[in-house]
Amino acid sequence: MLRISACVRVFLLLACFVLPMAAQQPVVPPVTGTGTTDHITKWLSSTKLGNSGIFETAAANVGIGNTTPAAKLDVTGTQDVRDTLTLFPKSTHPTLSINGTAFAVSSTGLVSFVSGQTFPGAGTVTSVTAGAGLAGGTITHSGTISIASGGVTNAMLAHSSLTVTAGTGLSGGGAVALGNSATLNNAGIVSLGVSVGITSSGGQNPTLGIDTTIVPELAISNEFAQPQFVSGFLDAFNGDAPALYAFNTSTDSVDPALYVENDDSTDAGDLAVDVQGPNFGGECSIDVSGNLFCTGTLEAAVNGQGKKKIGLYTMQSAEDWVEDFGSGALLGGVTTIQLDPRYARTISGQANYHVFLTPAGDCDGLYVANRTATSFEVRELKSGNSSVQFDYRIVAHRKGFDSARLPDVTSKIMGKRVHPTTPVSQK
Repeated sequence: MLRISACVRVFLLLACFVLPMAAQQPVVPPVTGTGTTDHITKWLSSTKLGNSGIFETAAANVGIGNTTPAAKLDVTGTQDVRDTLTLFPKSTHPTLSINGTAFAVSSTGLVSFVSGQTFPGAGTVTSVTAGAGLAGGTITHSGTISIASGGVTNAMLAHSSLTVTAGTGLSGGGAVALGNSATLNNAGIVSLGVSVGITSSGGQNPTLGIDTTIVPELAISNEFAQPQFVSGFLDAFNGDAPALYAFNTSTDSVDPALYVENDDSTDAGDLAVDVQGPNFGGECSIDVSGNLFCTGTLEAAVNGQGKKKIGLYTMQSAEDWVEDFGSGALLGGVTTIQLDPRYARTISGQANYHVFLTPAGDCDGLYVANRTATSFEVRELKSGNSSVQFDYRIVAHRKGFDSARLPDVTSKIMGKRVHPTTPVSQK
């Protein structure tokens, strides 16, 4: 019989158990797929591996959704925490020396902080107390603060007024308490002043007018207890100015620039206008009958060469004569001259006028015969029968002044005088 050693017996015994078990293991299929360095691998299928969205660098920084994590955990994209999120202080753990968490958001959204937590720039608000003008008391958790029933008074405010400044032409304003009002006045109108001859109704909207007691010409009718004076003044732009200047643009021939009327009915010789130059003794007066009396000469200014004016003097006479001139011609030594009807109406209407004849040719001389109020006859002397031309001059009394001769007009010329009420500057 073959002898078997103890070691062989043990080997044979193990073989009887191991070989049947090895024969019963399933066959594992081969694993396929590829991967990228540092990407965490995931199963793409039951037999295939591939890259997941998790990346780990050599520094052990893990990125989710990115391959360049800047921290131990760097997540790119939205994040949902479906249960409590707890933030532990650095190098601590709930089981270590610190008790509680540094920051936690529960699954219900409740936020909690570590004891002693403060926020930058402010402290922890533990209560709110209502101050002056507010109602609601001290609030530690929740409540309502509102304006007190008495309202907020100006005394409760640090700045209880505003300042209203009056601009150009205005007055008033100043400090105005809140809730009050201020009035600004138009200072330019309110302080409007008027000078002599101007009236004002006053107020903010004044009405200006002419004081007809000073300037009577602008009134319909004026009555004064004393004379009114109009004085000239020094015009800064035009030099000396006239005391009275009348200007009229009317195109009506009967509308003068200056109209003077004296309704005195007591004396036909009373004056309507009197003009004086007392420093030189000059004066002209016009009475209510239209007579002109002047201490100076009566002159006319006629056009000369270029822009020059030449003065002509008016002849004076001891009686009030009206002249006319004309020409005629003898026919057989005789002719009749009819007075111009318009001229005849200005003279006395009598035959007492004078005729002066000047022949324009050779004859024995001329004379006037058969003189009437409307005509006169011219004949040649010595019963001559010449036919010669001649000029004539007629001098007749003005109608209504037949007997007037060198009248006394002293009362017409008032002379240099000063009225008692004349301003001192005019004396």
